[in-house]
This record gives sequence, C-alpha cells and structure tokens, in this order.
Amino acid sequence: MKLLKLLAAISMGIMPFISMNLKAQPKDETVEIKKIWDKAGHNAFTDITFFRGKFYVVFREGEGHIPNEDNTGNGKIRILSSSDAEFWESAGLIELEGIDLRDPKISVTPKKRLMILYGGSEYDHRNLKGYTPYVSFSDASGKKFSDPEPVELDERIKTGNDWLWRVTWYDKVGYGVVYQSGIENGRKKDFKAFLVKTTKGGEYELVTELEVDGDPTEATIGFLSGAEMLIVIRRDSGDQLGMIGTSKAPYTDWSWEKMEYKLGGPNFQVIPINKVLIGTRAFDDDGPYTALLLGKKGEKFKEVMRFPSGGDTSYPGMYSISGYVWFTYYSSHEGKAAIYYTRIPLSKLK
Repeated sequence: MKLLKLLAAISMGIMPFISMNLKAQPKDETVEIKKIWDKAGHNAFTDITFFRGKFYVVFREGEGHIPNEDNTGNGKIRILSSSDAEFWESAGLIELEGIDLRDPKISVTPKKRLMILYGGSEYDHRNLKGYTPYVSFSDASGKKFSDPEPVELDERIKTGNDWLWRVTWYDKVGYGVVYQSGIENGRKKDFKAFLVKTTKGGEYELVTELEVDGDPTEATIGFLSGAEMLIVIRRDSGDQLGMIGTSKAPYTDWSWEKMEYKLGGPNFQVIPINKVLIGTRAFDDDGPYTALLLGKKGEKFKEVMRFPSGGDTSYPGMYSISGYVWFTYYSSHEGKAAIYYTRIPLSKLK
C-alpha cells in the first residue's frame, strides 16, 4: 500500500523523492499472474496507466477477434479501474455503432486527463473496408469519458486507412506513429509509417516519414536520457524482424537497428540505466506467446520472462516506476481470450 500511495502522490503532481535502487526489491518476491477479466467472448489488446490514486486498464471486448459474418459483434472499449491492483471493476464502456473499436491505448495528458486512443475499423462480412483512429478523454476525476471522436491527422498524410498506434507524452508534447495499409484502389502497396506530434491529443502534425522497409506497423515511442527518442516497431513482410530506431530532436533524422525477434503489439519501458524492457508477442516452435525482452541501444536483446500464454495472445500494457513494472496482456491459453495482470520487480529481470 505504501507504493500505491507513492504512485497516487506522483499522479497528482506531488513529487516525493523516489529511490531507484533495485537492490531494495526482494529477490524472492513472487510474480503472481492474475486473470482480471473474461466476461466477453473475446477480451484483448490491453494497456495500463495510473491516475489519481487508481490503476486503469483498457482493452477491447468483442464476440471474436473481428466482427461476425453478419456484421454483428463489433468491438467495444472496456475500462477497468482499481485502487489496490487486486479488485478490478468496470469504469466505463466506449462503443460506436457500426464500427469495430480495438487496440486502445491509455495515457495521461499534460492537462491531467486520461486519454484513450483506439482504432475504428469498418468491416463488411468480415472484409476490412478501412480504418480511422479515434480518441476519448476523461473528466478531471477519471470517472466519465467522452464519446468517440475521429482523430484529425495532418492532411499531408491522411488517407482513410490510417492507424495511430500509441501516443507517448514528453515535455507536454504527445508523439505517435501512424501506419498506413498497403492497399490503394484494391492493389497491394508497401506500408508507410509517419512520426506525428500533438499538444492536445485530438489533432496531429506530421514530423517526418519513417524510412522503414518490410511493411512497418505497430510502434511504441519512448525516451532515453538526453531527450533521445526511441521507437520499437513491428514489420510484417520480408524477414519480419522488429526494428529499433533512435533520433535526437527535432526527430527527423533516424538510425535503425534490426532485432533478432519478430514482434507483435510491442510496448516498452525505459528502465535504469537506459535499459529497454520490451513486452511483445514472441514465437517458438509451439506457436506464439507473451514475453519480456531486455536490452540496450546498440546491443542484442534477450528474453528475460515468459508469461503463461498461447494462441491468440500478447499486446501488453506496461507502467514502470520505483523498481516495478505493472504489466497486462491477453491470452487464449485457458480457452477464450482473457485479460491478465501482474506486478514484476525489476530486480528479477537480469
């Protein structure tokens, strides 16, 4: 409870001294995996943050991974909250008639509001017709959420098949990567990815195109020391290995390194000292599973934790502070896809 009180103080703008000495974390602390939600037919694509004394977890609820053949079963965005990370309750449900809402990402804006970013896909008899990013904001208490509003993208890149995957706030500016499908007038084209920025959360300005081959898609942004931006991005063609990019402000000149892992729904946290902890879907001969990878810029990454998972799985949420990472993911290894949660001492990740 002391740790939760510390997090509550930080989320309200009170900045007590925080020791980042990892040796203070018990080496024998148990990492307990808990299922926290499975009420829908398919529960997937998670994220987590902490705001005004509570954890918030968001994910998609639907009847299946995509809507049904008769166009029913569109996804909705479920919001859970918890003051102790033990008991979770529903804090809201966002839906939009005729649109499949999916892949929600939650963050705290500079104006101290929760922002939920998600994609809106339009299907016809299970055929994807197009997709648009949407956003909702909470009130000051985090108890009410606005109706879905389409994100306004820079007209120089807007196509109607745009996915703004996740937004990371840094120095009152939100940064994200928009990827675009390689379909135009029914013909296959290479995917494109663009770095964009915002100050309000609803309108996004182009920063630069990201020169990544292999059909770049899902991407997460973070920051190393010295305001150096780091992007971890999935690739869906060629060798399909993930890429890591780094850039200094104004973030228009990028260096890219290829990983040794295929990624799925990648998320990450920068932990002491400039180490990068990646949560992702990983793969072996038995199929996909959810894992944590640890490494540094310019070095090889290694798998440091594998979670109970399999089948339809991954898309983790991560929140790290004071020697711990709070982690959510989904998996169908126990039957239908359900939402799981755990708290991991960073001292266990070597």
